[in-house]
Amino acid sequence: MAAEETVSGSFAFLIGKLGQFATQRFAEQIAPLGLRPRHCGVLAMLQRADSAQLNIAAALRVSNSVVVNMLDELEELGAVRRVREVDRRRHRIELTDHGRTLASEAARISHQLDEELLAPLTAAQVPALRKALASLAAAHGLPGGRRAPTHGGL
Repeated sequence: MAAEETVSGSFAFLIGKLGQFATQRFAEQIAPLGLRPRHCGVLAMLQRADSAQLNIAAALRVSNSVVVNMLDELEELGAVRRVREVDRRRHRIELTDHGRTLASEAARISHQLDEELLAPLTAAQVPALRKALASLAAAHGLPGGRRAPTHGGL
């Protein structure tokens, strides 16, 4: 039986296992900062612009209650602050100076981990893999996805 015919040879299985491995390694490396991987998407979003809680939930494709929990944790770290809007039921979420520092450090760690994880690939394989993953993420409406330009059947 060919590897492609087994569950363990499927893209879904392989990407899931690689994702678990990468997430575990990333979690270990950012833990000293007081961060968990789930915090990093919020920090990255807020680096680009302040946002409303509901917008964060929609962008990350998680429930509002999950975002509330993440924001509580990030607020305890001093990484974010909630600013009450005119509508007292709504808050704008701002990244603090400490939050910007944490986001930058998490990004540095993630890029260092990328280098380690991608080291077995050739110089040509790395950008091809990144492009393919970004295209897949975009096609499925996931964070980090960017539509790659199409070039005659590619």
